[in-house]
Amino acid sequence: MSLTMPLKHFFLLSLLVSSLLSTFALAADEDNTAQPAYVELNPDFIVNYTTTSNRLKYIKTSITLQTDLSHEAIIQDNMPLIRDALVMFLSSRTDEQVSGAQAREKTREEAAVAVNAAMKKETNQEPVKGVLFASFLTQ
Repeated sequence: MSLTMPLKHFFLLSLLVSSLLSTFALAADEDNTAQPAYVELNPDFIVNYTTTSNRLKYIKTSITLQTDLSHEAIIQDNMPLIRDALVMFLSSRTDEQVSGAQAREKTREEAAVAVNAAMKKETNQEPVKGVLFASFLTQ
């Protein structure tokens, strides 16, 4: 019986230490959670696109990329690649893809995919969490 009591105490002590360590690990994970960051792309984008009736129109938009602090530098370092990907993407749009709130939302989502595809090819990373349009004009 004397051996049983110390074994129970050892088990309880191990359980207590284990739960304390997992609490500290969770707190450390919360500290490492990605902090959001926003990168404004200047100057604004002005691109031509062609309608289905072969009429030339243009898009003028102000874009901000949503990322996190750990990826902000790689976005800055690859700005020419990002801008090129966005110009090519926006110039491939049609009237239907840029007219109306739902179409613009889809364009916003697809723009993030296009930028991440270019970045993945160049850097093997996909740092863009979202593309935000501060303004979006078509004419």
